[in-house]
Amino acid sequence: MSLRVRGWPIYYKDILRVKDPDHHVGVCSLWTERQVVEKLVSGTRYNLIGNLYSAQGINAMIRNIFANPSIRTVVLWGAEMSLSGHSLLMLMKEGVDEARRIKNGRGEIEEEIPLPVVDQFRKVVEVVDLRGRDRDFLVATLRQLDKVKKPPFARKPKLFPKSEPKTTMFPSESVGFRVSGTKVAKTWLKLLNEIYKYGKPKHTRYSRDNSIREILNLTAVVTDEDPEKIYFPSYLPFSETELIAYYAELLTDRQIPGVAYNYGRRLRRELGVDQIAKMKELVKKRPASKKMAAFTADVKKDWGAVHKGDTPCLTQILGSIFEKRFYMTAHFRSQDMVHGWPRNAFALRKLQKEIADATGYRMGPLTVITHSAHIYGDDFLLVENLLMDHYEKELGFSPAVHFTFDPRGNVVIEIVSMKEALQFHEYSKRYEKGAVPFAVSQTLKRLPKRGRNSGKLIRATLFAPDGGAPLKIFEGRTAQEVAYQIADWGYLSDPAHAMYVGQELQRAEEAIVRGGRYHQDPA
Repeated sequence: MSLRVRGWPIYYKDILRVKDPDHHVGVCSLWTERQVVEKLVSGTRYNLIGNLYSAQGINAMIRNIFANPSIRTVVLWGAEMSLSGHSLLMLMKEGVDEARRIKNGRGEIEEEIPLPVVDQFRKVVEVVDLRGRDRDFLVATLRQLDKVKKPPFARKPKLFPKSEPKTTMFPSESVGFRVSGTKVAKTWLKLLNEIYKYGKPKHTRYSRDNSIREILNLTAVVTDEDPEKIYFPSYLPFSETELIAYYAELLTDRQIPGVAYNYGRRLRRELGVDQIAKMKELVKKRPASKKMAAFTADVKKDWGAVHKGDTPCLTQILGSIFEKRFYMTAHFRSQDMVHGWPRNAFALRKLQKEIADATGYRMGPLTVITHSAHIYGDDFLLVENLLMDHYEKELGFSPAVHFTFDPRGNVVIEIVSMKEALQFHEYSKRYEKGAVPFAVSQTLKRLPKRGRNSGKLIRATLFAPDGGAPLKIFEGRTAQEVAYQIADWGYLSDPAHAMYVGQELQRAEEAIVRGGRYHQDPA
């Protein structure tokens, strides 16, 4: 009689490599590809092979093991790149704290898994740590464990309620999102906010509950991160030591055994040309060139692995010299925006500085364009907590100062007389052939026909950023008449700035209607 739940594994069923579901040994390959490990241990007996990309995946491991109590041993082997293996070992050794977080590790145990079950898991399951050991040692260990007979730890399987984060999806444009920030971490919070609010649910084989929230074609711009003195707040999902170790993935051509691809190797060696070196040469010889491009695609190899392996998420890197600075743009076909994006962005900024320094230019902004920008279901709660705890703080506002700088300029608003008009007479010629907009015509009825405030206009002057020169003048009799001129032609890009300008236009209109004075308030 089978002890496991029908249809087991209940999580990650479509990607786990199951061999003998009644065997007591499971292999956790961390970040090393499952199919690679499967080939390496093909002559041994075991239950299944699966990855553990993040500590949150431990919840799925517990659920799968209690759904099949035959599993008594977990062999930990493979590339450790996110402390997921360390966190599993810490769970077994230290347990969890009052908030259900793994002590001295990462991740937390879902509240649907009772704490007595966690204690039972720690007692009945043995974790064998083989990280850093070679393939022969892994094979020898599996053969030795096969000789050990361990009975199931329970007479029947046990299931737990599904963890369902409460999320709400708002309607959106679905494609073509943009965020920007001075630092990688601050930009990261902004893009998580976009995906958390507007990401659409989608199936994936990589998430424990087979769901993600996804938006398409997200552009994220980082303007001022210094790669030598990075802003590294504690809320980032990895340590600075891990980040330094990750830099080699992009900045060198090293090969990691068992890992499907390495960006640095693809860019510098594997495709037969050091594309980064070529970019540096081109910048020096022809700084106006539009051919500063490096690609990661090995088309034949990657299409051959599209159904059975991983292909590079980073597809290309583009460079440009603009305003005597080196601008860089990176394109990704797909990104885990929680754990992958910040690592990628820090490393790309490092690469940008390498090229800029080698060619004698200062760095411009870094732009990262992601086709599939997604958050995995395993991380919904993490993202919710990150945004609640840090998003507003990182905007940097205070009770005295609550505004952002619009890169398209600043607007000064004033009330002038009709005889002082600089632009309205030309603008109003459109009414000779077309009707006055309804919203404007309704407000015109409220304006004074005589007296001191009759014949007044609202003037909005757009100035270049940072105290620059005047760029354009907009004039109208009502707030709406001026707002149409600004909004219809897209003169402002920051929503908060546009709302502020709208408020001030309305205040100016009310001053005209009521016969009062108007002075523009600071933002």
